[in-house]
Amino acid sequence: MEVFERRRLRVVMEITSLDLCYPEKVAGVFNAMATLLSDANAPFIFLLAVDPSVIVPCLEQTGCMKGLADNGYLYLNRAVTLPFSIPEMGARSRLRSVA
Repeated sequence: MEVFERRRLRVVMEITSLDLCYPEKVAGVFNAMATLLSDANAPFIFLLAVDPSVIVPCLEQTGCMKGLADNGYLYLNRAVTLPFSIPEMGARSRLRSVA
């Protein structure tokens, strides 16, 4: 398809709601991401929306972090290229945004 389009194509995958999955499935998603991104020229972009305080215990339960001293935050830091967080909104801010 890239030959016909004459441009590099990207596949964007949005990953959400991991907090609803069993720990083994969460680890499986991260393993799948690592596999798909193992090639430097892979056409994949992942948008991962997670709460680290929920995901880290899942990762630490599964034992998928061999060699990382069972530190889920270190595992996330290595898996995510451009992390950012959105601060929790206060009651006033929520009321203003609703209004």
